[in-house]
Amino acid sequence: MAAVRRGAWVALRYVTTLFFIGVVVQFFLVGYGLFAMKHGATIDNAKSLDAHRGLGWILSDFGAGLMLILVLLAWPARRLLIAWIVLAVLAFFQAILAAAGYKHWGLGMFHPVNAIILLALSGRLAHYSWTTRQKSTDPASEPAAAPTG
Repeated sequence: MAAVRRGAWVALRYVTTLFFIGVVVQFFLVGYGLFAMKHGATIDNAKSLDAHRGLGWILSDFGAGLMLILVLLAWPARRLLIAWIVLAVLAFFQAILAAAGYKHWGLGMFHPVNAIILLALSGRLAHYSWTTRQKSTDPASEPAAAPTG
């Protein structure tokens, strides 16, 4: 089981980093999409926002699900486990907030706020995953001490 946890930790490190980079790219794509809109187009039918919508769907559905599976396999310390679960849940609800924003501005206004939270939390977790070594609970995986004579 220790090998599965170590493998899941390594995969979680890369998935979280890619998720963070994806969120940063999303900010650029929405900026491009809004400023490249054709005259008379609305946010509902702007083709320039298709890249933002597509990457957002990949991040919120596929990325959040994969991150949730990996964090449950890696099972880090409790506060980190909760932080990664919150990140996955907020990422999943990001697409729902965007879709609800078309008809209910009161829900849609949380879409950019949630994006900022996703940026900060994924950046923090990605940084943590690269700067902290995951401790193994399996004593057989640690190197043996050399006998001293």
